[in-house]
Amino acid sequence: MATPEAFGGPTGVLNTSMVIVACLYTAVGFFGYLRYGDHMIPGSITLNIPLNELLGQSVRIMLGLAIFFSYGLQFYVPMKIVWPPIERNLREEYRYPAELVTRTVLVIFTFFLAIAIPNLSAVISLVGALSSSTLALIFPPIIEIITFWDYGLSKKTIFKDLFIALFGFTGFLFGTYASLHDIFDHS
Repeated sequence: MATPEAFGGPTGVLNTSMVIVACLYTAVGFFGYLRYGDHMIPGSITLNIPLNELLGQSVRIMLGLAIFFSYGLQFYVPMKIVWPPIERNLREEYRYPAELVTRTVLVIFTFFLAIAIPNLSAVISLVGALSSSTLALIFPPIIEIITFWDYGLSKKTIFKDLFIALFGFTGFLFGTYASLHDIFDHS
């Protein structure tokens, strides 16, 4: 990044982009509920888009293209984890073809996984409840306490961190319970 100081702060790149993304998600949710109300098919708003209308077909096509073109970016981190142990055991001339084969196998695996799981939205909800709460709300305050304990944290900071971690743990418990209930309710 050319100017790292532009990343943080109230009007930095991170906050500005997250506000825009949050507004877009809120708008889609609001207008989706406004259009379809309580009669929505659960899982995704795209399942409610009528197929016999040109606008509905174009929205589904654009969504499919967006997923197709962004999947490589979304798959970057898992590949960064899976590839190094494989790469170590290969000679230089086989690394590039093996990387392509590995990426292809993993993409096909995720494709079949999505087909094989009947209630995918509940599983996605479970993964979100398990990982999002821990990564966003439980681990950061605990890491802050552990990291800065020797430097003398104020009682206010410790209380704030413990409150955030407790809030995250509550979300973790209730989200996991609701997701597991939804999974076993449909099976």
